[in-house]
Amino acid sequence: MASYFIYDSINQYRSDNTVSEGQMTDSGTPTFSATSTITDHERASDQNIGTIISAVADRDAIEYAVGSSATADAAAVYFTSDDSVSSGTIMTFFIDTDRASLPSKGTISAVSAAGWAVADLTETTGTKFFTEFNGSVTNVSEILIGKKLAFEVEPDVNVQSSIDYENSIQRSLGGVEYALNVNQGQEVITISFQNISSTFKANLITMQDALKGEATKFLYNDGSSFHWVRLDKPMTFTEIADGRFSTQFVLRQQIQ
Repeated sequence: MASYFIYDSINQYRSDNTVSEGQMTDSGTPTFSATSTITDHERASDQNIGTIISAVADRDAIEYAVGSSATADAAAVYFTSDDSVSSGTIMTFFIDTDRASLPSKGTISAVSAAGWAVADLTETTGTKFFTEFNGSVTNVSEILIGKKLAFEVEPDVNVQSSIDYENSIQRSLGGVEYALNVNQGQEVITISFQNISSTFKANLITMQDALKGEATKFLYNDGSSFHWVRLDKPMTFTEIADGRFSTQFVLRQQIQ
């Protein structure tokens, strides 16, 4: 399975965007109506995969109104445990410029364990992005709507991984050292490409601009596992031939 990123291409994490809870009416191409339904619906877009929304009922929905037109082709949802729905479609995604007669752009099926579920959406440009719950879905902690960036080639075989515990070491006047540990350790992943096209470089820069560098978290799939990460520092590129580039970037695994 090819590696890829999914990142916020619609600016859903901007504080000036409007996130509303409500319900979908009708069937097939539903209409969204804002109403108080879901408890803590804002937790679905707070970049923290440890806090969940609750009190979700069938046809409840969340709307992300982002102002300027934006394009998405993927959605990723983190579950802290089983979704409490036995089978079938549990979430449907819609993109439009209005709240009425919404055509489905993709779905997610039932999950039985903690982790990420990903939906490939019909690429669509709009100003309103909706997630509908098809059942009393539980344990949803993050919904990311954006773009999927597939790697044009796999990274070099020397992908590096280390653990950063962010220990603060202090030394007394007598030379005795004391340590303050601030977290349980974050995985730091260093990815290198020796030869990529100008197109892939441009796509990486587009993603970095959407993320505002290190500001926003995103999803990395290494071909077998998901990682909730942020850029540790801006990407750098070196031209190695006409239209060909090498690059290296560092990802920091996020602690929920």
